Amino acid sequence: MAESFSLNSLDIILPKRKDNSHKGFYGRVAVIAGSKGMGGAGILASEASLFCGSGLVNLFTHISNVQASLERNPEVMAIGIESHKDISGNFDIGLIGPGFKDDDWSKEVYRYITLNYSGVLIIDAGALRLLEKKQVYDKKELILTPHPGEAGALLNISTDEIQQNRKECAKAIANKYDAAAVVLKGYNTLVHIKDEDKTFLCKNGGPVLATGGTGDVLAGVICALLAQKLSLKDSCLLGVAAHAKAGESFVEDIGEIGLNASALIPIIRKILNK
Repeated sequence: MAESFSLNSLDIILPKRKDNSHKGFYGRVAVIAGSKGMGGAGILASEASLFCGSGLVNLFTHISNVQASLERNPEVMAIGIESHKDISGNFDIGLIGPGFKDDDWSKEVYRYITLNYSGVLIIDAGALRLLEKKQVYDKKELILTPHPGEAGALLNISTDEIQQNRKECAKAIANKYDAAAVVLKGYNTLVHIKDEDKTFLCKNGGPVLATGGTGDVLAGVICALLAQKLSLKDSCLLGVAAHAKAGESFVEDIGEIGLNASALIPIIRKILNK
């Protein structure tokens, strides 16, 4: 049985900020996201990371997406890249995959990051398809965040099979890819922690979150919590619970219909500040 949790049941507190602080204290995040024509995913993920407490957020994205990012969030350091050669800097946390496609740009950037980045790396969305195809696989401290369809591809089984046995499938993904954590999204999102061989089931959430972009937001939130020095386990649990609770808050204020993913971000920020 998976161990149930909710936002109210978690005893996780973000570290108190010192008066004498600078942005480096709160983590440097690299979001590598957004192939040509898919810029929104990277913008959502980087905005969520920024709003939820990261000290510095760099968005490495296809050059065509830079203007949109700068217009929306000038605080995010948006850098247009034509290839991996344009990626540089020292980062504490990496996120790769939102807005990736099955194209040469995505594959080449993915290959470079998985070979050369040594920190905690969240692999999400389109990059999970590259992981499944084994373009490159380099063992490191990985967090994988698939939805059921992506999980099925990772295990080479159907989405229905994933949904019928979600707990065992989350564990199987962690074991197959040596991932430190697997966040299997969907109704009652699961978090499997490989070192503990434990799976946790989130009781917050609901169908309001079934809309495009909410997964990108979740990945950005987890980045921010990791950047602020929460443990990998606590970052996943609190990120999932706060994200799901934000969906519930939207329902209470507005209803189940019409959530746009970016509307979650200020709600999650408020939740974390409480």
